[in-house]
Amino acid sequence: MKKLLTGLALSFALVAGSAAQAANPTSVAVINLPQILKEIPQSAQVKKKLESEFSGRQAELKKLNDQYTALVEKLKKNGAYMKEQEQISTQRKAQELQSQLQMKGQALMEDQRRRVAEEEAKIMEKIATAVEKIAKQRGYDLVINGVAAVVYANDSIDISKEVIQMVSKSN
Repeated sequence: MKKLLTGLALSFALVAGSAAQAANPTSVAVINLPQILKEIPQSAQVKKKLESEFSGRQAELKKLNDQYTALVEKLKKNGAYMKEQEQISTQRKAQELQSQLQMKGQALMEDQRRRVAEEEAKIMEKIATAVEKIAKQRGYDLVINGVAAVVYANDSIDISKEVIQMVSKSN
């Protein structure tokens, strides 16, 4: 009996909630986040900024890699004709260069990941601000990233272009 009463109460609450929702429909909009990120000018600016920020270290890694490759080729080509001491010295130098390459390469990748995440966070904050502003202006109750969650959305509720325009102006 207790389960039956609980079930009836739950059913009544769901029906009452549905009726209240029908009387006050939710206004929904969607955005296409990949499109926004692709089309805003800040994305290209950040890409150029990060490329220039890390270009010196990438050039240094390329130089080390070229030196390492040259030593390995020298060992392959002339290793059999080298004196034992020269061969050992060249091998050690190649190992040292390889270690430097790995260490500096890993540090570069970590720094790049960190900086990309920082810059993406700044852009996402601008996008979130623009979405919130447009949603409030238009009276939307809910804005969904249409790419990740929606199978179909009418173009009339897609506010991506407005977000792109607003974020583009906020340089």
